[in-house]
Amino acid sequence: MLLKIGELAKRIGLTIRALHHYEEIGLVQPSSRTASGYRLYNRDDVARLHRVQALRGLGLSLAEARDMLNGGGADLRQLIRQQMCAIDRQIADANDLRDRLATLEEKLSSEKEPELDEWLNTLRLMATQRQYFSAEEIAIFQKRAAQNDFRQEWPKLVTAVRSLMENGIPATDIQAKNLAREWIDLCKTSMGDDPRFFAKLSNMHRTDFSAQAITGIDGELLDFILQALHEIRCDVFANYLDQDELQHYRKHGQQNMQEWLNTFAQTRQLMESKPAPGHPDIMKLMRHWQWLIADTWGANPITHAKVQTAHEQHPEMLAGSGYTADMKQFVEQGMLALMVSDMSANLSDHAAG
Repeated sequence: MLLKIGELAKRIGLTIRALHHYEEIGLVQPSSRTASGYRLYNRDDVARLHRVQALRGLGLSLAEARDMLNGGGADLRQLIRQQMCAIDRQIADANDLRDRLATLEEKLSSEKEPELDEWLNTLRLMATQRQYFSAEEIAIFQKRAAQNDFRQEWPKLVTAVRSLMENGIPATDIQAKNLAREWIDLCKTSMGDDPRFFAKLSNMHRTDFSAQAITGIDGELLDFILQALHEIRCDVFANYLDQDELQHYRKHGQQNMQEWLNTFAQTRQLMESKPAPGHPDIMKLMRHWQWLIADTWGANPITHAKVQTAHEQHPEMLAGSGYTADMKQFVEQGMLALMVSDMSANLSDHAAG
């Protein structure tokens, strides 16, 4: 039985225009034509059209379906896997949107109705955060926000810091130091002790104009806070280091503050992977620690001992850094493994020589 294009379109649920397009791109061709030029489709043509619809149902484009049916396309299993991944992304996006709506609903039920600008800023910030943080990290942040109502404190603190900066108050001033202490306390309340969160948040506010516009936090403000924190530490180290040691730290310590934060984040990430003692990744990271310690305080072991004493007697200096007791133990064990590895290598070289 042969079907004219109008009959086929009606039976299959497509438009005549769609069938014309299929013919133009070589997807489904009519087997023959009448003497008057009308297209005629046979059983094989209809079967091919059903296969096209089946492949389209898997999410394939017309071109992909054509290549598949003509034998020149990708492996069907591979295409199915690709479509499954695409569906997973769509599900994740849908869940993401649902989470945003749920957050707004919660905000509406717990507070007076926010202004439109506040709604838009909330949505924009949530979208920005998802570019830098995993869903799990955002869930942790939201849980902390529900337990500790700190969300109203951040704008006040940012405004206070910005006011000092605009009025020319230096980071060495006691007002700046006090605000820096408040900043660290609020960071701990908001984010706990995970340095990866601090590092990602710092990166977001230093590079993302949208986040800067919404929160008022940018690289300049973060540098002001870091400088004030550095001055606080210098005040403490002045009681432990001599003038040359302190001068070295004043210069290099401030330069390395962001690098220390990134190193703490890398260390926490490696700790979670639970590598075996002596693993190359541990050795590589410990060498970076060695370099960073020497660059920050110099290479003198006596200076390092003074610094350790200062940290032990003033643990508040490391507050908000993510350098916790378990990280300290991990680094000490890693340094010991590195020392043993280096000693073994030196003995082997000596024996070979």
